[in-house]
Amino acid sequence: MEVGKERDTKITELLKRALFITSNILHPEILEASNFSATDTVVAVTNDDETNILASLLAKQSGCKRAITLINSGTYEPLINSLGIDVVVSPRNITVSTILQHVRRGRIHSVHTLREGFGELIEAEALETSDLVGKPLKEVKLPQGVLLGAIVRDGEMICPRGSTVVQAKDRVVLFAAEDVIREVEKIFSVQLEYF
Repeated sequence: MEVGKERDTKITELLKRALFITSNILHPEILEASNFSATDTVVAVTNDDETNILASLLAKQSGCKRAITLINSGTYEPLINSLGIDVVVSPRNITVSTILQHVRRGRIHSVHTLREGFGELIEAEALETSDLVGKPLKEVKLPQGVLLGAIVRDGEMICPRGSTVVQAKDRVVLFAAEDVIREVEKIFSVQLEYF
């Protein structure tokens, strides 16, 4: 059995309600037989970026609700938003984010770069010693260039407002412009009095 076919068989067993197309999706007969108008999500993950982009666009045009597309090259990133592709999976960005998660100081759980030089989406745990904890957000002096997007407490998502009080062990999801990332790290760093 070929390696690709063995992998396809395993994936098919795991995902019972999925249809796998291993033929050329750009071929009109295959495209028509795929019935994308009744599909919630198409995931294009060939080794060819152009094929993935075109397959996603054709699926969306045929009525598919959502397209997830693997793109290895950064060349196409500026075009993606205007094309209408919903989610782009970039091995390069995943690698960078994983490395940044380990490089960043403090209780950082995940980091995702937003275009080089633009900033980062950061998910971090608020510690008891953080300046963020115990007072309404309107009284917290966050660096300019930081936007709080969400607070997750006990599995519940809280939309932050001025009166919201961050508690110790809350997960905070925020955007940080590149020039204030070090300041954000300090907010989530373990202070000596914590021990």
